[in-house]
Formats: sequence, structure tokens, C-alpha cells
Amino acid sequence: MNFKTISVLLAFITAVCAQAPTNQYELKDASNKTCLRADMALSIQVNYTKTNDGSVTFEWELPAHNLTNPGAVTVGGSCEVNGTAQLTLSIPPASTSVSMTFTMEGQDTYLSGVELSYTEDPAIFVNTTTPNNNVTVSKTELEVFEAPSGQSYKCNNQGSLALDDIGAMLKLANVQVQAFGFNETFGEVTECAADATTPAPGNTTTPASNATTPASNATTPAVTTMMPTTPVPPTPEPPTQNNYTLTGGDGKVCLMALMALQIEANYTKTDGKTATAKWNVPANPAVSGTCGNNTSTLELKYDGNDSTVMITFTKSGASGLLQDDGKFMASAITLVYTETSARFPDTNNTGTVRTVANTNLTAFEGSVGSSYKCMAEQDVSLTGDVMLIATDVQVQPFGLSDNNFDTAEECPADNEISNIVPIAVGCALAGLVVIVLIAYLIGRRKSHKGYQQV
Repeated sequence: MNFKTISVLLAFITAVCAQAPTNQYELKDASNKTCLRADMALSIQVNYTKTNDGSVTFEWELPAHNLTNPGAVTVGGSCEVNGTAQLTLSIPPASTSVSMTFTMEGQDTYLSGVELSYTEDPAIFVNTTTPNNNVTVSKTELEVFEAPSGQSYKCNNQGSLALDDIGAMLKLANVQVQAFGFNETFGEVTECAADATTPAPGNTTTPASNATTPASNATTPAVTTMMPTTPVPPTPEPPTQNNYTLTGGDGKVCLMALMALQIEANYTKTDGKTATAKWNVPANPAVSGTCGNNTSTLELKYDGNDSTVMITFTKSGASGLLQDDGKFMASAITLVYTETSARFPDTNNTGTVRTVANTNLTAFEGSVGSSYKCMAEQDVSLTGDVMLIATDVQVQPFGLSDNNFDTAEECPADNEISNIVPIAVGCALAGLVVIVLIAYLIGRRKSHKGYQQV
């Protein structure tokens, strides 16, 4: 692997971990003049089948690229030919390519098709069941990014463009694009509906009139205008701590977890805007899992077994993520949920089943032979859009003694809270001592003055 390939791969990995940058792409004609310009923040989301885990979601962004400092993205395509133009963006890792076709009909222009191709590189699609499989998905007969010829289409709001029925999509934000009639700079802007705002009423002056309106005894009824309301995701109560226990074949407890769990997920509404749904894992899910020498799993199913939280615990050395052989951690978390209208009001993807996972975690880290304890809130990010929130946690996935937790190791966040209490008490006592001392000095001074007067 040469230095350039390593640099590109590092840029790709950085893009996976960071927020999608707003990039600038331009296509030039034979005379070296720009014929097509597209600015956008673009990320790609696909599902793939992972060994022992089933279908998981993977998302990555195109790395930073602008006109003055081109990055790892190769820009290609074709300027207008018979009312059609094409922009192709390619990056080496996973052999990713996104091709966008723009069409002009009369004086109207729009994005008419998108094709995504990539390779399931096992270095990136970890534990894929189909390594090096070439995948191509496309969406045709589109009519989006519409604008009159010579104008640019602009939309800052985040939106998504589904390419198939099994999870492949493009996520876009901060879009401004012009594929026809580009003349050195973007033309007049055609703004998307999601960005458009209702203008504030102006200061209109009504001319005075000398006409006299005859008095009337009629009463004008008050008119109440009901404004349409936008559904808002329900806000749950704080989650309650629940006890999840697994028993081994010998009848002894092999995994015990106390925790309160809440899930937070972003989703796209019918108007293209992004909203956030939040819900609690209920008190009595179906509990299952496995206990092993190096790996244990805890699986919680609820919503009639349609939703799942699966936490994989690993001893250090088994995953290679930790160097201390006496440690354990939650190395992977997988969530499965459905975008129902009750939990995701006004969702644009009603009934869509989502599977999200992070298999590179070091959460809930403790020493083997002890339990991990943390009362403070812990936000475990699975993707840029989905988070598992855990509070009131105590967990021991290996080596329990007498069917109960061993000595607890507290998380740093709890220690900070614990340290605040004695500091606060000490400050209060010091303040009290100062007050008593001042009162004593004042009283003593008054007493001394009284003696002199006698």
C-alpha cells in the first residue's frame, strides 16, 4: 500500500467519523470553462450483512474537497449534450462512485437520476459476509433539484434520497447546484420549499379618510383562526432502572446488568426537515443472550419483539481494542427499531425498519472480577443520527461471585460528583466559621465599648 493510498484511506476514515463537510465540485468543458457547479454536504448510507449480526447500517461521507484545495475526490462527468449533463464523484476506498444525471426540458432543469456503486472492502465493511462484492444501486425518473434554466437550485435543509427499498440512500445538506447555463458563478437562486420562509408583514400605511361610517348596533363576531399544528415527537419520562440477568447452564448467574436505557434517533419528516425521536426501553423486555469466556451478549427485545437492543461485552485481548488483559468493555451495540407514526410523527419513512450498530466501542469499561458502576448519564453514539443513552448503570458480564455483583468500580463522572459533595460541605463549614468569627468580634467590640463608658 503506497503513501497516497494510505492518505486517501485516512481521509476516508476521518470522513466516516466526522460531520459531512460542505464540498465544492465543478466540471469544465473543452475550453476549460466551468459548465456545471455543485456545492453540497453528501454522505452515503447502505446496509450490509455482517457475520453473526445480520443486517447492519454503515454510513460514510465524501472527504473534504473544494475548488482551491481539491481533496481525494475525483470529479468527472459530461457537460450538457442534448439536454443532459452528468456529474460523477469517485473516491478510492471501497471504490465508491456517485453519478448524478441532470436533465433540461424546455426551460426547466432537474436531477433526473442517481447511481451509486461501491465494493464491500472487508477493511471497511468489517465482517461482511460478501467481501469484495461489487454493489450498484440506482434511482431513475427523478424530478428533484428543480430550477429554471440559467438559475441554481439551493437547499440548506438536510434531506435524504432513497435509492432502493433496503436502505441505500444519499443524505444531502447545504446544496447549491447548477448544471445548465452556468456563467462563472451561480445564477439566480431557486430556493427549496423547506428553506423558504413567510416574509414578515411590511409597514403598510393606510391613507386617512374623511368619510363617516354610520353607526351600527350589529356586533361583529370574533373569528378564531386555527393554525395547523406540526406533530411533535413525544417526550418520555426519565427511564427507570431495570435488572437484566442471564443464567448459565450450571444455574448460576453469568451476566448481570442494572441500567436505565433511552434511545434518541433523528429522522426525516414529510417536509424534508429533520426531527428527533426519543423513547425509553420499557421495564420488562424479553431478555436473552449468551455467556462466554471472552465474549458475552445481552439482548433485549420489546415492541412485540420488533425492536432490539443488543450489547456485546468483550474481554480485552479478545477484540484487540484494549491492552490490559484484566479489563472488559461493551465493544459493540446494535439497535433495531421501526419508524412508526406514533414514535416518529410525520415521518417520511413510515414502517421502515432501521438497524444501526457501532462495533468499535469501549463503553462500560471495568476490571474482570469487578463490576462497572456509573450513575451519571452516558451518551453512546452509534451513528451520527442514533444514540443510546444509559443512566444508573451497574454491569458485570464475566466472573460473578455468589450470583451477585462483585466490588464496583465507579466511572470518572461519578467520582467528580462524589468529590463535589465534600468540597461543598467544606466550603459551607468554612463560611459558617467565618460568620461565627465575625459575630464574635462584633459582640466583643460592643462589650468593650460598654466597659469604657462605665
